[in-house]
Amino acid sequence: MLTLKYYPYDLKFSEVFAVSSNARTSTEVIYVELGYEGKIGYGEASFPPYMKERRDDNLVYLSQLNLSGFTSPFQMDEIYAYMDSLSSENTPAKASVDMALYDLMGKVSGLPVNKLLGLESKKTIYTSFTIGIGEDDFILRQLNKAKQFKTIKVKLAGDILYNKHAIEFIQNNSAQAIGVDFNGGLPNKEIALNMIQWLAAKNILYIEQPLPVSLEKDYIFLKAESPLDIFGDESMQNVKDMIYKHELFDGVNIKLMKCGGISKAYQMASIAPSLGLKTMLGCMAEGSCAVTAAANLASMFDKVDLDGHLMMANDKFEGVEIVNGELKLCQLKLTGIEKQ
Repeated sequence: MLTLKYYPYDLKFSEVFAVSSNARTSTEVIYVELGYEGKIGYGEASFPPYMKERRDDNLVYLSQLNLSGFTSPFQMDEIYAYMDSLSSENTPAKASVDMALYDLMGKVSGLPVNKLLGLESKKTIYTSFTIGIGEDDFILRQLNKAKQFKTIKVKLAGDILYNKHAIEFIQNNSAQAIGVDFNGGLPNKEIALNMIQWLAAKNILYIEQPLPVSLEKDYIFLKAESPLDIFGDESMQNVKDMIYKHELFDGVNIKLMKCGGISKAYQMASIAPSLGLKTMLGCMAEGSCAVTAAANLASMFDKVDLDGHLMMANDKFEGVEIVNGELKLCQLKLTGIEKQ
């Protein structure tokens, strides 16, 4: 029999984290604990402002889950069907249960989750380091933290002067390769194309979600004209979005919180190449619990951006390690930080 426990927690950023739409000092999460035969599997749900999902609603959803009728964590398909029967939404909560199930399956079988998925890889997997929006002194501090990484991802916004200054400032202080993420912050396709052409001349690697979801129709034009690959993030939440919107983008940023967990992300990554999409494995602002879960899929992806846990001052878990920018899968461990 499976037992379910859960509780809310607020992860605190080490520094204010700003993107085009908001600036935060903390992020709301829920931690899930699934018990089975004396073992505990852990999962995490995160709630960034741009997602419509809210923590209170997901707590209510979790209160309605009764997993006692399931006799094994290996009943993944049946459990997911049950969760979907209760609600078509509450994706972060479902993702947290999904992670906990995989954590349990790994502990029960004695196998790492990536091996359970048949994804053991001998290739070296590198992740990028994300730098939020801020003043020069903030950017310098972030660059100091990012020294070990081969690639950095820079958050930009609708302020073109800021965008150009930030990129030039970073390139004057670092030789690292750069990708950029607008989080839908540019106001129209003409400004977006001009910005992208300028970034291409600066040898930027790729662009992520330059226009908001409300202007998705303009991505056909932008993709055709852009000299850089455009990855969809906010516009591509799940498998359905990816299938219906694949012609709008060159690639997709897949995140466990958006799609519903490891199993759904695996499905998206498996399908994406047949749709002509490059793949990026991303994360929200979240702790080591969720980042470690996602890292098990990293060998499937063209690009990896799993650094959300590095921003946190009170992470409850230890898991995936990053050494010289390389992801090192490790057993997930609960730390001694007290529950709030």
